[in-house]
Amino acid sequence: MTGTATSQAGATGRGEAEVRKLPLMRRAMARRMVEAALVPCFYLRVTADVRGLVAARAELKAGGADVVPSLNDFVVAATGRALRAHPGVNASWAENAIELHPRVNVGVAVAVEGGLVVPAVYDADRLEVRDITLAVREIAGLAAARKLNRELLEDPTFTVSNLGMYGIEDFDPVVNPPQAAILGVGSVVDGAMRLTLGCDHRVLTGAEGAPFLTGVRDRLQDPAGLLAPPEAI
Repeated sequence: MTGTATSQAGATGRGEAEVRKLPLMRRAMARRMVEAALVPCFYLRVTADVRGLVAARAELKAGGADVVPSLNDFVVAATGRALRAHPGVNASWAENAIELHPRVNVGVAVAVEGGLVVPAVYDADRLEVRDITLAVREIAGLAAARKLNRELLEDPTFTVSNLGMYGIEDFDPVVNPPQAAILGVGSVVDGAMRLTLGCDHRVLTGAEGAPFLTGVRDRLQDPAGLLAPPEAI
């Protein structure tokens, strides 16, 4: 047996642990994850061919556009428009009832020091992609400065969680209760982007989640349509 026994308080054969108390944000996250663990969740996956989208974004950048959307901004736009087309997914669980929300507010997961926040992009189904870019930049700045108000954090009706910028190709996102679903977005590999939809089975069935997810994929594969004003859809 290796190691040396010790009677020092807090020490074991693993050494004396450094105890880090959780900040309030992290404690709130922990409570929400316990709630999420009780959600009967299932996952659906598709792969989007985003070569055209990547090329369209490159054209905007080369053309000197004043606002160049990120790939995630396009995902938020595609998600908002797909939610408009499939309102049953824009819903929440309400204890033996389902709430269908009239506004499509897409929450964008933003990593900040000490945790994760999910502020809302309001009416994402009605915004042009460039306006979504400006909205995401604004809420990211507010998040970094810790100036998000409660409404921005409580009003999302759906969440997009993107780990593609970290090189993650595919993952199972955790549903953010009481929201009915969450979209996980992976990195682009050889022109393909993996999309994973996590669904609360109390609110959605596979037959309801599947057309929504393929709707997001189809919009990402049609950059011209995605760059058009929502009213023209």
